Amino acid sequence: MRRVFSPTAALPRAIALASIAAILGGPAGASSRDPGPYRILAGPYSKKDAKNGVGHSAAHAALRGLAITVEFLEPEARAAFVKSIDPSLSDPFAARAGRPEIYSAFRVAFDNRSSADVQFQAGNVVMITNRKTQGFPVDLTDLYRVAAEVGMADPETAIDRIAPIIFDSSTTIPKGKRLERLLVFGPFPAKWKELQLHFSFLQIGTETHTASFNFHKQPLGG
Repeated sequence: MRRVFSPTAALPRAIALASIAAILGGPAGASSRDPGPYRILAGPYSKKDAKNGVGHSAAHAALRGLAITVEFLEPEARAAFVKSIDPSLSDPFAARAGRPEIYSAFRVAFDNRSSADVQFQAGNVVMITNRKTQGFPVDLTDLYRVAAEVGMADPETAIDRIAPIIFDSSTTIPKGKRLERLLVFGPFPAKWKELQLHFSFLQIGTETHTASFNFHKQPLGG
């Protein structure tokens, strides 16, 4: 699946601009969003696990020596991840004070123990929910386009600062190396229960592979 840019599929202009402004202007402020009585865990929904309050936060896959870990990050964990990459940077995806969360972020870690470099095409990742919705991750091109359209004075500075945090359209993971960044989507649709992240392009040497990672909403308290 090749991603084709469509204005109707992109994040709203104001949403993308907000993250750029946060990078250039400082902290976005604490969010008042109530995360609701649920958490997001890996795998399909299990009534038994929900009743016992157990589950796994991360989904895993292994492909010819390439290990992949995917985990949804709540706002606090997302902010901590950003600080781990750049201690001077506030979370560019944090909601403004008094506003709901407008981004959904997944930490994706690649551990390349294969005999070849790996090419990951983040632009070909799609998030599919049980509500029949599809979403693509925001990338640097999306953010730069918005910054340029609204006449931001120094869009390059913003893009340069966010580049080490998110996966762009194409990323190389050299053999023997580990790399982790974020895949960032818009907000989840209303009344969703389960979702799948489908990676339709992972090239290990000359071989192309796909991988899928399932997540679900688990109500707290069973």
